[in-house]
Amino acid sequence: MRIDLKELRAYPGRSVQSEEQEVLEDLVWCDEPLPLIGAVRVTASAFYDEKRVFLTLNVAGTSVRCCSRCLLEFEEDFEREELLELELEDPKAPYIEIRPWIAAGVRLAVSPRPLCRDDCRGLCAGCGADLNVEEHREGCVEVSRTPDPRLEKLKELL
Repeated sequence: MRIDLKELRAYPGRSVQSEEQEVLEDLVWCDEPLPLIGAVRVTASAFYDEKRVFLTLNVAGTSVRCCSRCLLEFEEDFEREELLELELEDPKAPYIEIRPWIAAGVRLAVSPRPLCRDDCRGLCAGCGADLNVEEHREGCVEVSRTPDPRLEKLKELL
């Protein structure tokens, strides 16, 4: 997606708006691929003022994520709006390519610790059972584990 600087320079201070769909393939987040479902909806509003462009950028879409507790794949909706101040390196440039800022907005919009649902119980560290679907398996050490005696006083305070 590009912002046409000719139009912005012609009317300094006047906002120019654009709304498009941007397909982002091969998007990587935390060294892992971030697959998106369809295109990212992008709304941009920009104005020019003394060799700077002020850009309001809104990105929204849906990604496929893996739950950080139970490892189940699910779809996560995201949306983020940012205000950017861009210094023009070349004052005579015909346009600004804003695709890098769109990709950065998507990365900032998705949850750093995605959960398939708020009350996800996750996987048991002892037996590996998905606690959302089943209880602890027979002989699980996590069930029979006694709490640390140093923390008993804390129970009394709470």
